[in-house]
Amino acid sequence: MRMRKPGAGGFTLIEVIVVIAVISILAAMAVPYAVKIIDQSREEATKKQMEEIHRAIMGDPKTPTAGYLGDMGALPATLTLLNTQGTQPASTTVGSPTGLGIVRYGWQSKYVKIGFSAGAYLVDGWGKPLVYNSPGAGQITSYGPNGASGGGDDIIYPSSPVVPTGSLQVNLYVWRTDNTTSQYILNPQPGSFSGMQVNVRMDYSVNGARSTTPLTKSIPSLSVGPPYTLGPTHSGFHEVIATCTLPPNAQTTGQTVVYIPENNQQAQVNLYLR
Repeated sequence: MRMRKPGAGGFTLIEVIVVIAVISILAAMAVPYAVKIIDQSREEATKKQMEEIHRAIMGDPKTPTAGYLGDMGALPATLTLLNTQGTQPASTTVGSPTGLGIVRYGWQSKYVKIGFSAGAYLVDGWGKPLVYNSPGAGQITSYGPNGASGGGDDIIYPSSPVVPTGSLQVNLYVWRTDNTTSQYILNPQPGSFSGMQVNVRMDYSVNGARSTTPLTKSIPSLSVGPPYTLGPTHSGFHEVIATCTLPPNAQTTGQTVVYIPENNQQAQVNLYLR
């Protein structure tokens, strides 16, 4: 083998082979770590995406948004319905005299705003379609890096099936002036007020339209006074309107908008009637 002359530039063949071997070893060691980092990034992005989709469905009282569930009255049959109106009724409100004109009923707009295309939210970080209503109602599943169900790498959100309903307890504070000091009476009872009349109504959405049969509690239909429990009904914002007459006082009225949570939780509202 020819030896490199003293002072000559460049590398010998052996030096080049050694350098290539070292680079190959380092590359072989780095590739698994690079793949792992890429998968971790995709997993984090997928989890965030699934959380945003779930929030678009369920709504967020802090925002406040009712979500698809609150607007339509039910969970979507498919994720595509979140951003494609199709035959779903457009959003409307119901004003006076039967409504407050605040809560919206029907499909509002594209609920999910992820990616540069309308359907970007339908695939996970690995480019595979998300699976909805799996393994339970309202749950979203990504099959993870291997793209197949099982294997220990599936991503599921939320962790348990969605129960899309809750209820509301209504306490009535009714104004009266027939005593020495005008005051509010908490949850008056018909045994104390002969001829007492009450009507409490809560509206909700059915397939994107306000129901024609609201949830109600009333006297004389009932023999007991408030508090009243209304529901179960779908999670979201609801208009509540109540009237009460405590003879000889005139009829009093109160109204409000309340948020009913999911998972069979019960909200509570103190409604002042005057």
